[in-house]
Amino acid sequence: MKDSLFLHQHPLPPSIIFAAAQLQGTRETQEDYFVNYNDECFVVCDGASGFPHGEIASKLACDTAVWAYKLVRQRRTYWKDRKLFLKRIFRTTNITLWQKQREEGFDDGMATTMLVCIVLDRRFYIGSVGDSSAFLVRNGSMTKLTTDDSNDSGNLTKSVGMDRYGLAPSVVTGSLIAGDYLVFATDGVTRLMDADICLGSLAGVDQSASKLSEAAVSILTYVRDRGETDNMTLCLLKSY
Repeated sequence: MKDSLFLHQHPLPPSIIFAAAQLQGTRETQEDYFVNYNDECFVVCDGASGFPHGEIASKLACDTAVWAYKLVRQRRTYWKDRKLFLKRIFRTTNITLWQKQREEGFDDGMATTMLVCIVLDRRFYIGSVGDSSAFLVRNGSMTKLTTDDSNDSGNLTKSVGMDRYGLAPSVVTGSLIAGDYLVFATDGVTRLMDADICLGSLAGVDQSASKLSEAAVSILTYVRDRGETDNMTLCLLKSY
């Protein structure tokens, strides 16, 4: 059923809880994909509009990003420089998608947005390409951390798999304090998401993953009821 909510809730070790929800909307396929690896690396991808094979692109990008994270983390030089670390993950994922197009004969292309967040020692490191967004909620205020790679018409100007070389993510870093939330959302959520509704849904969430899941469902339901028909993915992390 296209409108059924897909839920994921997971209590993370020290000081973070995680929950996520998805809706397919009226799309024929679910082209959003997300991964939580080892409670420290989170990836959200959304197959790029205007390109076919979006569901293949988003899953391959998530899986490749996690593989690259595990591999690159073993290299001390990259691990010390987290921004360089993120850029390496994006370059590896991009070339993998590019090669997949050639192997499968996808002459019409294949691309996806990608947002990667690494959370370690109460710090976050976020890299993004495309128009999936990250927000920080702190003390009743919601701040967008990422910048959309799109033009005035809403078309993507940059995505994973679009070009073979030269892909560089936007990178933002920061610290987490108790009570903070990180919110990751695809454009199917952000187009109609209301900050006040989001803040209201998060108010009162304690250290319970189930309550965080209820907040994710509440936000997606609001967006759907406002008329959104696109694929929707929302991931929530709370620091406590």
